[in-house]
Amino acid sequence: MKLKGIIFTIISATLFGCAPAIIQKIYSYGATPETTTFFRNFFAIPITFIIIIFQKGHLKQFYVTKKQLFSIAIISCGGLACATLTLVSAYPFIGTSMATTLHFLYPVFVALICFLFFKEKLGKLKILALILSFIGILFFFQKGNNNNHIYLGIFLSVISGLANAFYIVGLDKFNLREISSMVLTFFISLFAAIGLLLFGFCTNRIHFALPHQAYFFMFLNSVLIAFIAIALLQIGIKYLNATMAAMLSLFEPVTSNIIGVLFMNEDMTFKKIIGSIIILASAMVIVLLDHSKAETENKQLC
Repeated sequence: MKLKGIIFTIISATLFGCAPAIIQKIYSYGATPETTTFFRNFFAIPITFIIIIFQKGHLKQFYVTKKQLFSIAIISCGGLACATLTLVSAYPFIGTSMATTLHFLYPVFVALICFLFFKEKLGKLKILALILSFIGILFFFQKGNNNNHIYLGIFLSVISGLANAFYIVGLDKFNLREISSMVLTFFISLFAAIGLLLFGFCTNRIHFALPHQAYFFMFLNSVLIAFIAIALLQIGIKYLNATMAAMLSLFEPVTSNIIGVLFMNEDMTFKKIIGSIIILASAMVIVLLDHSKAETENKQLC
């Protein structure tokens, strides 16, 4: 089962890594970050609803308790919606590569949240993996142009990492494991879309008068990210745990940089290659550690 969780989490991270290229295309048609983020969640609502009804044939699958519904609303608005909006808002200020890199401070935040609030032990190897991941992330940094917005971009990216950590820990700790992944995706998309719509109307930042090409790419972004990638991540978390899922998600910045080189004319420097290797190594430390632990437990049971 853990192998399935590892595979699903890595595929999810790879899809997330493709998002910046799609979002930059959406921006070229005049869409705002608020518009892009809202429609990413909005389009996922009918897709997941139809799939759930097609699979089960009745509405009983949508039943969740009031406590679960409240938890979903909290992690949707305060976690996923906030993380996505702040990340895509950072792209115009510091670029997709640096923004995604800063966003990936979130595995550190996940481990620290679990340690501080849930009394989880890190262990020496996990501490080593966290240090490696942080060092690897540092290799992705490049000197930006000296403008007044670079610090805002850095701030937004770090906030996105913190919000994403809250979302991942919430999925793991708020008694949501018993809800099917598809139903959970439906409610998360619903609450995130509502929260973003209210925020967009208050700030007058959601625009609907866009060319049909923009809506096509926003729909594509929704299917790949808000539907498939998030659903796979939820499945991965169910089979693994919050810290390990966060570490495996470090495949995202690697994918993002590869996509940047192939399709967005970004440079892949030697520092980025070294950073990618270190990040992958840190992920493998976690995988091997959990695999070794599982094997030891199985031998003891035998």
